[in-house]
Amino acid sequence: EGVAPDDDPLIRFDAFDCTTFVEVVTAIAITYDNFTGFCNNLERIRYRNGVRNGYESRLHYISQWVCDSAKENILEEVITREHTAIQKLRLDYMSTHPENYMQLKENPELTQKIAYYEKPFHNIEVKYIPKEKLNKRRSELDINNGDIIAIVTSINGLDVTHIGFAKWIGNNLHMLHASSNKGKVILDDQTLYDYMSNKKRNLGIRVIRFKNL
Repeated sequence: EGVAPDDDPLIRFDAFDCTTFVEVVTAIAITYDNFTGFCNNLERIRYRNGVRNGYESRLHYISQWVCDSAKENILEEVITREHTAIQKLRLDYMSTHPENYMQLKENPELTQKIAYYEKPFHNIEVKYIPKEKLNKRRSELDINNGDIIAIVTSINGLDVTHIGFAKWIGNNLHMLHASSNKGKVILDDQTLYDYMSNKKRNLGIRVIRFKNL
């Protein structure tokens, strides 16, 4: 799955990164008719206000994606008593690192458009569950099978660096995700607590839930 330089959508089911995996599964979950309906729903959740209008219309950050999906009545962010940590957002990684993006590398005008859509997410506080709490039992964490897990990062300018789905195995929380290390979608055999424990820049998780499933 990916997006071409001119932002023509490519829909694949044999190759994902973590974001496109979650997008495609989300679109399938809310589709009740046919493949055309799936394509429409994928556009609806992937682009700002559900309209594909160039590279800048893509919801590049998870915080943007969650906010837009909440307005579309698709997803909602879950806040529980375990959400005891706060991340102060300042989304600007793309506009301050255009050399890392093929579409922005030699396109300052497009980079400015990206910066425009980043600005509403400056100095915004979001709550998350710190990773130290992820070894709690199922009865202690308000996380359901199928909830979307977004891993909060300390990297300046970013909010989230990885995303997948929650899966409980007994009283241990695991993640179903597109693994860059394994090169495929896996149900991780590590618990989420162990997966995150030795990654210093992984701070904790945000939890996003389907609204009408």
